[in-house]
Amino acid sequence: MSEFITLKNHKWLSDQQYAGQCVSDIFKECQQLIIQQTPNLSLRQLESIVYTNCNKHNCSPTFLNYKGFPSVACISVNNVLVHGIVSDYILQPGDLVTVDVGVTYNGAICDSARTWIYGPAKLAEHTRLVQECYNALLAGQSMAKIGNRLGAIGNAIYKYATKKGFGVITNYGGHGLDLNKPHADPFVSNKQDPHSGVILDNGLALAIEPMLVIGETKTKVMDDGWAVTTPNINCHFENSVTLMDDKLYIMVEDAWNII
Repeated sequence: MSEFITLKNHKWLSDQQYAGQCVSDIFKECQQLIIQQTPNLSLRQLESIVYTNCNKHNCSPTFLNYKGFPSVACISVNNVLVHGIVSDYILQPGDLVTVDVGVTYNGAICDSARTWIYGPAKLAEHTRLVQECYNALLAGQSMAKIGNRLGAIGNAIYKYATKKGFGVITNYGGHGLDLNKPHADPFVSNKQDPHSGVILDNGLALAIEPMLVIGETKTKVMDDGWAVTTPNINCHFENSVTLMDDKLYIMVEDAWNII
């Protein structure tokens, strides 16, 4: 294991699972409002769900003021890929909205993201994009096993997504998690040789983070210095996981759905 990677203990796992319960509650509330097309639903209303649940669970929002980030969560719409700053924007029918949440409890972090469609999709391809991005997450998770190389995760994501006809974002991806540090080594690429990278071992905490796009995969950082965009509609899912006791613990095993 790299000297830059800190293996976690059972205390971390317990605290991270508690943070995961908070994230699960957040996603449940957001999902209900989004897929039911709640009238005049704003990004600020979604952000308030994150803040309220953090207070309820005695957790802290990981991203607020992290390296100067101004929002409680990253909420990205349509061609915004990641790091969307929360605004007064009111969701429009057919919008794809990604809620990316970090929750910290006793220093342990659960960093997870889900994408939904606000009401009926504008195109059937949008629905397929979201569903297949979720499936790509599951494909990556399935390779997070003791003894595998880290690259097996990204290899599974890339093979699955490209087989389904979608572009894969490779200059952004998943990452390690550490105490009070949401982005730590190692980088978890969404395209990698399955025989490359560190050997997965007990105590390794990761965020697995597939990002798919329809069409071109080039990215651009917006003038606000945070939001990353793609030329067309994109989708983003993320789960925090920890290997412990020769098992994979997934922090948010929610009832995600888009209908």
